[in-house]
Amino acid sequence: MSIAHLAPAAADRPRQPAGAARARLLDLVTHLDAERVDSAEALLSTLLAHQHADTRTLTETEVSALARFGVSEEGLRKPDALRATAQGLLADRALAERSATVAEAAELLGVTPARVRQRCAAGTLLAQRRSDGWHLPRFQFPEDREVPGWATVAAAIPHGTPLLFAERVLTSPAPALVSDGEELAPFEWLAQGGDPAAAAAAVDDALHRLP
Repeated sequence: MSIAHLAPAAADRPRQPAGAARARLLDLVTHLDAERVDSAEALLSTLLAHQHADTRTLTETEVSALARFGVSEEGLRKPDALRATAQGLLADRALAERSATVAEAAELLGVTPARVRQRCAAGTLLAQRRSDGWHLPRFQFPEDREVPGWATVAAAIPHGTPLLFAERVLTSPAPALVSDGEELAPFEWLAQGGDPAAAAAAVDDALHRLP
């Protein structure tokens, strides 16, 4: 299939808001069979190569967040940026799909759904708000439980941080979290009764040093 084959169908459809169209595109890509992923990537790469990249539609906050994670405006203009960016987005989307609803999280934590929603809003639980309510990535509950001090660490993760980055930091050894001469990941540190404030500081430092 070529871009020319897609053009008539695209022209017949009403234009969607950019955000809705992007979400729909990601949803379609995540449901592709494995053998079709390469073809889809090649097609998207071709589309991007014919596009004059423009970051003027990004807000200052978005540009700042991208820069914090090592993505420059100049880098976004490169056609070959699609592979890494798409892989990151798809991985983040996959993590988001492995999430718990408010009701499921409430049952897991032994609290009311109202309490879970309060914590989501306060940032003491990692959560994403979607059209159907809060969704909580399950990786924050190792072995289906909340580790002691997690509320303090969760609050140190800025709103909007990609889930892929958050999971990577929480499960990677941190130089500042040492026990018996061994560097521990924040989750391991908390599970062993380590100071939550130290883990929060380590997470904040790691997020500012990514990638």
